[in-house]
This record gives sequence, structure tokens and C-alpha cells, in this order.
Amino acid sequence: MDELRDGDPRRIGPYTLLGRLGQGGMGLVYLARDEAGAQVAVKVIHAHLADDPGFRGRFRQEVTAAQRVARFCTAPVLAADVDGALAYLATEFVPGPSLEQAVRTGGPLTGSSLDGLAASIAVALRAIHGAQVVHRDLKPSNVLLSPVGPRVIDFGIARLAEGSGKTSSVLVGTPAFMSPEQVKGDPATPASDVFAWGGVLVYAATGHGPFGTGAVPALLYRVAHGEPDLSGLPDRLLPLVTAALAKDPAARPTPQDLLDALSTGSGVLPVDPGATAGRARGTRGAPGGEEGRGPALRGALTAFGRRPWTGAGALAAVAAAVAAAFVVPQAGSAGEAVPSASSPAGPSSAVSSPAASGAVERGPASGPAAPSSSAPPLGATGPNPLDEEGVRLFAPENEAAGQARLWAAAGRARDAELMEALAAVPQAVWLKGPADKARRTVAATLRAAGKAGSVPVFVGYNVPLRNCRPAGGAADASAYRSWIDQVAEEIGDARAVVILEPESLVKIPGTEECGLGDDAATERRFGDLSYAVERLGELPRTAVYLDGSFEKWPALSEMGRRLVKAKITEADGFFLNASGYQRTEGLAAYGARLARCVYVQVTAGTDDCLDAEIAAAPDDPAALPHFVIDTSRNGRGEWVPETAYPKPQTWCNPPGRGVGFRPTTATSGELVDAYLWISVPGHANGPCTRGTDGPEDPVYRAETPPPGTFWPELALERARLASPPLP
Repeated sequence: MDELRDGDPRRIGPYTLLGRLGQGGMGLVYLARDEAGAQVAVKVIHAHLADDPGFRGRFRQEVTAAQRVARFCTAPVLAADVDGALAYLATEFVPGPSLEQAVRTGGPLTGSSLDGLAASIAVALRAIHGAQVVHRDLKPSNVLLSPVGPRVIDFGIARLAEGSGKTSSVLVGTPAFMSPEQVKGDPATPASDVFAWGGVLVYAATGHGPFGTGAVPALLYRVAHGEPDLSGLPDRLLPLVTAALAKDPAARPTPQDLLDALSTGSGVLPVDPGATAGRARGTRGAPGGEEGRGPALRGALTAFGRRPWTGAGALAAVAAAVAAAFVVPQAGSAGEAVPSASSPAGPSSAVSSPAASGAVERGPASGPAAPSSSAPPLGATGPNPLDEEGVRLFAPENEAAGQARLWAAAGRARDAELMEALAAVPQAVWLKGPADKARRTVAATLRAAGKAGSVPVFVGYNVPLRNCRPAGGAADASAYRSWIDQVAEEIGDARAVVILEPESLVKIPGTEECGLGDDAATERRFGDLSYAVERLGELPRTAVYLDGSFEKWPALSEMGRRLVKAKITEADGFFLNASGYQRTEGLAAYGARLARCVYVQVTAGTDDCLDAEIAAAPDDPAALPHFVIDTSRNGRGEWVPETAYPKPQTWCNPPGRGVGFRPTTATSGELVDAYLWISVPGHANGPCTRGTDGPEDPVYRAETPPPGTFWPELALERARLASPPLP
């Protein structure tokens, strides 16, 4: 970065300028700081262009279009002033050298660095084209190697020069990376960007463009009529780059085609390149695989060893694998990452959030597990039993069955029938307390489930400071990880589903939802959950789901951030409503939004997710995390009190509620793996006083049982008000 010069402004709009980052044909680029203290890149348009009314009109159109682009591997547009004296565009500041600088100073990229670059640029192009924008000038200097992976910048900017009387005789684009149709004066299309993708890959792998250098007329002739020089390109990328550099735009693959081929590691394109153009937002309906899980998934499981959703199209792997390929975290003098040999130091040019942490180290726990930047996470080794055709879920012996017998003996025949029907429904088995007790419960449950030919659902509920209680759960992180190890050893190669720690990602120590603990306790919680996800995920036939809470608790992007930090990328998905009463239909829609939010955060390396980004996320069930919904108490939705209470406590033993859909894998949404009964319908939430002096609950006019206690009358009400009704 250069210092500001005498003629440079010191402030533009809400941004304080800090220095010069560079200059291009459109204008000057400054490093700036916004009012919240975040760094941004501000491009100020040259006065001679800004004075042209036609340019201003095109600028307005391009800014509007660029703001629709999701931030997957791009530097998103944050703000712009189209009508002011100084026309400018503000984007995220991406620290790191350009690809051009990196290759020039450090040599060509190889191995995972090159593969990650190929996938990242394809991801960026898919996001750009999904917003109906064409880049028009993709080249090595417009690809920045950030700490979280490559980012594409300046999409659509080249169009601003089109149609201006001052620039009508100038070709729009960079000759060495232009497409044949651009050379001939035809409009640029998404296929033109794919051609440039091929050229940029050749440059990254060899240090030169596919059509050489030299005088511009000769170079343009070779682009339009000559064959590209692909010597030095790895064999695995050769078919893709060759197809991308086809002279006929219709013969080129789409970015989605490239991603599908890259994710399988085969380098093989669809039989009809470009056939996926109409489904650029996903690969839903792809033939040849499990229902909802296409060929990209199968290749990804082999290539990355990760959970299914994280492999499709190589998208979720990009955030972690690309960051690992380009950066080796080391302590710099100011605590910043030091670029590795494959990412040489250079001037920064356009801020992104840190990537999600890497694989969890197993061993004694004194704090959160250390991330790894050298390899993708271990992930799971086997299938999800909920995907099995005709799977049966286990119905354990439970307190409702015992109550049915008592009432039958007491002559309460109808009540006994309802309790028997309630007891017969498959529901979860909760694991808590000492490790030896948990092991015995697991062993007995697996024996019974094996005899019944069914799959048990376990709820792990022993994390330290569980439910924000000082004496809740294991004594410390080391004890918890030992507890998880013993549970995992007992499950072994049996089929099982594990619901991991209800409310663990809401009532986190050291956060506003829990007054206990400090920042270190917060990190230990994420470390403990990450460890549990990895340890249980190693089991060959066990599915693991993390706490996704329910809608609005916490906010969507915050819930996504917590899931990412707890290693949702290593789990089978998340669960909803274990501590809530929200209706299934609304939860299915919310869960789909949360899944897309997580996708945005993982692939873009960001902590938030905007509505436009969620809308631009793929519709492909193989590319998104899945989830399960607890329907054990939501048949009639949430309770809205008719009486005003000082503290309504609508979550605590709400009256008039019934059980909901029975557990099944035949759900209403492709992302919903199952409806499960995670909570026990007849268990009390705790003594509730609704803000009164107590000890009675004014709703029931009696003192209610402690949390986790079976309350027969509450169970009976849940059964009577079941929706749909119990048999």
C-alpha cells in the first residue's frame, strides 16, 4: 500500500481513506476504514468517466447487479455512490497478493493449491452468473489469494467501458485472457468467463497464458484462431481446461460442470458439456446416485472423506481445503498469518472472516482442540442409517409403558390405552451421568434394538455446564471427552443416531444466554462438541446431529456461525425443536434457510449470511447440511397464554400441547432426514412459577415436578391432544 498523496481525498462517504492500493483503467483504489472500524477497498471512478452520463447509467446498473452476487469466493460489493461528485464502489478488503503477483514472485502453483484455485474460481463464477452478471475481464490480477482462499474481484466492471464515446475503439477485456467471441466484437457471455477460467488456470500452472505474449494484434489472432499451449498443465486438469478453451462458446462447460468434475477428482465432464446450464444453482435430480445425493457426492466422499453434504461440487471443501493449500498459519510480528511459499507476500488489494477451524486433535483437553491447516478433516467413514430404505426406529421400554400398567390395574382403561399408544412410539434414549452408566444403557439399548431390527436414537447430554448449570454434565473437558470415547466404543459398528447435547449451542458458557463462564469456557464448549462430532463420526454406521435450537433462538446467522464452529462440516446435520414446541411445517422451512446459511458461511468464510446469499445457495440436497425435527411435543404448536403473567415461561410445561408427527424418515422436505421424538413427551421442564412468588405454577395451581421427571398427567394430556391422533 502506498501513502495518500496531496491531491487524494481523506474521506469518501462514510469511509476514511488510509492509503492507495492501486490504479486501473476505471479509477483509483484506496484502502479505507468504515465507521465500525472494518477495512474496505474503495474504488473511485476517474473523473473523465464519471462525467459521462452514459457511464453513470451503466455504473448504476452494474452496481445493482453486483450487489446481487453472493459472496462465494468473491469480494462482495458493500456500498456505492452513483450520483455524487465522486462516483465510487466499496467492496470487502481482501488481504493477500493477486494470483499474478504470486506466480511472478513464487512460481507456478501445483498440487492442492492449483486444484483449490480451479474450484474457487468456478464457485465464484457460478455465484456471479447466478446474479445475471458476466465478469468480462477475469484474469490473474483479478484473483486475490486471501488467507481463506482465492477471491475473484472486479466482476462486471469491464462493461462500464462499453458504449462510451471515449472508449468505443478499445477492446473491453485483457487480450491474453479474452475469449474468441470478445475478440470478434461479440458480446461477452457466461461462456466467455469460462474461457477466461481456462486461461487463468494455464497461467497459474505454467506462468504464462495459453496463447503466449507479444504484440496485441498477433495475440488476438491466436486467441481467435490458434490452439492453446497447454504444456505443463497437470493431466488431471487437462480435459477441463481444454473444454473451457473451446472456440465455440456452446461447447464449453458451465461453472457447475467444472465443479462437478473437480469434486469427483476424475476431470471428466458431463457427456453434454453445458448441460447443467439450466440448473446453475445446484445439481438436484442428478442421476446415478442415492435419491437426493448426486455423483458429486460420491466423488467427494472418496476425495475428502467428509460428510455427504460437504462434498457436492467441492463447494464446502473449498473453504477449508483452499485455505490450507494457500496459507500456513504462523505467528507474525503483529499476530497475523504469514504467507507460505505458495502464497508469497505482496500488497493487499481488496476483509474476509477467518475460515472455520480444521480437524480436531484427540487427546487430553485443557481447552479447545487445535485446528489443522494442512489437511481436510477426517470426517465420517460410513453411511447414515436414516438413509436406509425401510429403516425402522427403535421404541425403548419407557415410563409411559409402566404408567399404562398402573392405570390399567387401577381401572383407568382409556387412559391406560393412551399411555400404551404413547409408549409404543419410537423415541430417544437419553445418555447422561457417569460413563459406566451410559455404557450400560447403550449396550442394553443396542441389544434390544438388534433383536427388533431397528435403529436406536441416543441423546448425548453430559457436556460440562450443561443447560448453564454449575453442576450440570461432566466435571470438565477431559472427563467429557473420556465419556464420549466410552460411548463411542460401546456403539462400535452398530447402527445408531446420536443427537448431540440439546441446547449446547444456545446456552453456551460465556455468552449472553448463559451467565456462567468466560471466553475460555466458550471456546471449551466448541472444542468439546467438535471432539464429540469427530469421535462419533468415526463410527462406521452412526449418524451425528448438532444442536440447531429452533427459529429465532438465536438469530439465524448466529446459529449458523455456532454450528460451523462446532464442526457441522463433520456431522450429518443438525436437529431442531428439542427444547421447543414450534410446528413442523415452519421448522422445515426454517431448517432449509439455516442449512443454506451454513452453506454460505462455510463456502464464503464469513460469519453472516444475507438474504440474497441464502437465495443464491444451491437447491441441491447433496450440497447442503441436512437436519432432523423433534416432533414429540409440537402437534399443536407453541403456547400463547390467554392470561397475563409477569414471566409467561411459554417453554415450561405449556398446557394444551400434544405430540406431533410420529418418527419417520418419510418427511416433507429433501433436507429433512427424519422426524424424531427426541424429548420425552411426559417429562416436566421444571418447576415453573411464571414470575410469581410460587412455589405453585399458576397455570396448574400446583407445584410442578423437577426438570426431567416423568409427569403422568402431563404425558396423558400430550397423548390426548396428539395431532395427528394416537391410535
